[in-house]
Parts: sequence; structure tokens; C-alpha cells
Amino acid sequence: MIRSSLSKITCAADSRLSPIIDEALADMAIPEAFIQRAKQVSFIERSGLFGLASRAALSESRAELYRFYVPAGLESAAARRVAEAADLYLPGRGTLFAEDVEVLSAEAPAFDEAAISSACDDGSCARPLERYSVLCCIVQRGMGEDLARTVLEMGLCVPIVSFGEGMGLRNKLGLLRITIPVDKEILYFVVPERDTALVEGVAVHKARLDKPGQGFIYRYQVRAYAVNLRVRAGKRSHAASMEQVISVLDELRGSSDWRRLEPVKAKAMKGKAAVNGSNLACLSILAEEGSVGGFVRAAMDAGAGGATLVPLARRRYDGYVEAGADLSSAREGCDLIIRTDLVEAVIGAVGRLGLFDGDARGLAEISAVGRAVTYSA
Repeated sequence: MIRSSLSKITCAADSRLSPIIDEALADMAIPEAFIQRAKQVSFIERSGLFGLASRAALSESRAELYRFYVPAGLESAAARRVAEAADLYLPGRGTLFAEDVEVLSAEAPAFDEAAISSACDDGSCARPLERYSVLCCIVQRGMGEDLARTVLEMGLCVPIVSFGEGMGLRNKLGLLRITIPVDKEILYFVVPERDTALVEGVAVHKARLDKPGQGFIYRYQVRAYAVNLRVRAGKRSHAASMEQVISVLDELRGSSDWRRLEPVKAKAMKGKAAVNGSNLACLSILAEEGSVGGFVRAAMDAGAGGATLVPLARRRYDGYVEAGADLSSAREGCDLIIRTDLVEAVIGAVGRLGLFDGDARGLAEISAVGRAVTYSA
């Protein structure tokens, strides 16, 4: 097993942009990327009866959620190459951010550093980035619409929504597991750091996360290269959209702090919600389709909690042809939020089960979690 300190780049973009993103990743010879189906949610104005009144209805557009890894020193070059190729700076097209992770795999990944770094020969990668937070909220399927609508009304970001299957803790409940739906809805909110507590509080209230069995939310810090702010789709009546005006003002002011929504000193959260601080980590397990369930059970035996399974597709962009032309590209991924003192025990458990062996073709990823909130009795 090899440990590598890398940057993980996550890109959520309109599915029509996938060929452009694939081409950019191929130009950089990225060894592999994992793609998850998702959707971006925004408002669209619909006319009422006889056109007398309009209302804001939710509009969904298909998206793909990419995750891939690059050396930390080449993060900016790789991120900006993808963002510029797909023109993610144009509102409505997508979001791209990066974070520091540790990747555990059978072999050390090989990168074409020259191909990646050539994207920033003009020095444009030296521009500073504003710190953002990603709030990941996991709820029962069908419960995320009200939450997405509320965040859109706040005008902070366009929610990214995906779906998964609950496992782990649910399987421990015996017959009681039938009371907890297996289908889960996963919502990602990419917001400025200063608004993180506000959005978290809204999510806990709207999704009733302070009630038993409703779900949980966790946050982590990222470096945002492009954030989709087009909360309203459809025709525009001016030369520039409001999202474009906001982006220009952010650039002129040097940050987005001028549009914060609450005082610097936010109110403390109330209710029966368990809050965990900096002693948490996210352990992601990615492996061959059909094998992740066994690794999750081993992780739970070592002290991990529940998890949500999502289907993924693996793509290679470095031109390397693996032995066996019939090898499947279908993968599964699962994120487990665990205490940092349990990380090594959990990794040992899944490693002994064969996560890093050839058959599973798996890898694990460790990243920092700033905070997690769920029900506490």
C-alpha cells in the first residue's frame, strides 16, 4: 500500500460539457477520474394562469460530478485548465474546487507533470483564491427539495444533488431497518466560509436533522476556482446577468465578504443536535462495483458509523491500456465520517480484506472534516 499526498479536484458541470472536460483531462494525461451522476438545481420563472403572475419553480439540469487527483504543486494548473476549457466562469455551467487529501492505493499514481503544468505558462495560476466551504447534507430521498429551494432563495449557490443507497448503520438494526428508507439524497452546497454556519443552521432546521433518523450534514474547507451562482435560469432582460455583476464586484472588492448574510458573531445552534469538531475525518472507499459493501462492513466492525453508497464510472486519460480488455469501468464509492483516532484501524481492516489487492482495484482517500451535525438523544 502506497500513501500519496495529493490535491483532489472536484468538478460539477452540466453533462453537455462532459466531452470538453474529458478532452482537457486527456490533454493533461490524468491517470484516472471517477464520475458520478448528479444534477444542478436552480429557479426558473413560470407564468401563472393567463400570464397574470409568475412564480419561481425548481429547474433541474443533468450534471456530472468529476473527481480526480493531481500533485499539490500542480493543482492550480490542472484546475484552471478544466475551468477555462469548460468556461465554468460563465454562470450556470458548473462549479470547481480543490482540497488536500491523502490517497492510499496499491501503486503510486504516475503523472505527466509537464503536460499538466503547461496550462499556466503565463503565470495566471498565481492568483489568490478565496476560501469556501462545502456542506454535504445526506437526507432521505425526496426530502431535499425544500432545502434546495431555501438555499436558492438565499442566493448563495446552486445546489448539486446526487443519489445513493444507505448502508452500514441501517444493516445493524435488524427488522427495524424497514423503518429507515434505503434511498438517500445527497446535496452539496459550495458557500463562502463566512456563510457556512448560517447555511448549516438552515439545513438542520429545514431537513430536521435534529430529529432521529433524518440524516446528517458535514462540512469541509476547499479552494474554489469557479462557483455556479446562477440561481435563476431562463431569459435575461439586461446586457449582463445579476450573477455576472456579482462576480465582477467580488473581483473588484477582492473577496465576496461584502455580500455576507449574517453578523460576524452567529447565534449558537439549539436543539438536540450532536456537533463534532476537528477530531473528524472523511474516509472515502472506491472499488470495483459490488465489492464496497463488504469493505464498509469491515470498516464498521473497526468502529466506523453509517455510510452512503454511490455508483461511479472510472475513466483513464493517460492512454494506458490495462491488461484485460473486458475490464469493467463500473465502480462504487462510499464516504465514511469517522473519528481521526479510528482512521488507521479502519484502513487496516479494509486493507486486510483486500481493498488494495488487484481484484478489488480499490483505493482509499482521507480528508479533513471541519464539523458534522446529526441527531443526539
